[in-house]
Amino acid sequence: MVDELDNMMDIDEDFHIQQHELMEAHPPVPTPAQKSQWQDETDYSEKYCDDIYEYRRVTVPRPMMTQFPPERTMEEHEWRDYGITMSRGWEHYDHHQPEANVLLFRRVLGTDPKTGQIPPEMATKVEARKCYITELEQARQRMLQEEARAREQHMSDMF
Repeated sequence: MVDELDNMMDIDEDFHIQQHELMEAHPPVPTPAQKSQWQDETDYSEKYCDDIYEYRRVTVPRPMMTQFPPERTMEEHEWRDYGITMSRGWEHYDHHQPEANVLLFRRVLGTDPKTGQIPPEMATKVEARKCYITELEQARQRMLQEEARAREQHMSDMF
């Protein structure tokens, strides 16, 4: 009986994984009416900036979230297809964890809003920032690995 239950749970889990993969490959296409309604309900924050990027939060209606690819940011053509409208050069770079329907966008300061081209002098700064973020992420990963090893050691010492 337990084996049958385990097998049914495995089948159910496989089904959900396949559905997730299918949704990722072929997300539902919004109807023109949905898109129009979502455009009316979408809220764009004021811009704020640091020394390299200007940022903007875009709050979309919660039903719109079912259309977005899970666990990744969207390419420009994708968010534009869902009716999010901004000038050229904006990048969907992250999700706002406390509120799933808040999308985070950024664009290099001085970007031409008609072409999306960044100023040549900013390219070096952008590359340096990307390197810095990579270094931070590597340090974070090392710290997580060290913490996991310490927990494993602690658990093995207990038994």
